[in-house]
Amino acid sequence: MKNQLTCLLIFLLIGAGCQKEPIDQIIDECVGATFYYLDNQSSRALSIRFAGPHLNSQIDSATVVNPKQRVLIGQDAAFGASPHPADTFSSITLLSSVVNGKKTIVYTQAPVQTTLWTKQKRNPADPDFGCQEVYYSWTITDDLLK
Repeated sequence: MKNQLTCLLIFLLIGAGCQKEPIDQIIDECVGATFYYLDNQSSRALSIRFAGPHLNSQIDSATVVNPKQRVLIGQDAAFGASPHPADTFSSITLLSSVVNGKKTIVYTQAPVQTTLWTKQKRNPADPDFGCQEVYYSWTITDDLLK
């Protein structure tokens, strides 16, 4: 009798744990997406190197960003918010054209300063928090490279 009671209890526990979840309990979490652009308004052709803990896309380091050219350099996403440049990049280095077979460093930013980036929201009416698509553009000028 004791074994039958134990078996019955085990089957009841297993049966209770194998129930399907109700379909009406859908989890709805938003994701914020951010796209980063380098806007080269300087008179120099530049290459860019950067590091970051969670980067999921970057341009080829051999890519040259010519003067007056704007190029997508990275993108990031996060649950519940749109990442800022300082969240995505830990450092950024700009290199100028090749001199004696080597590229020369003309600017380094470590840590990355979000205040130097211009933020644009896909929908300007969106609040400054939450999940949305955001574009950050970093404008490089000759004055910055001095």
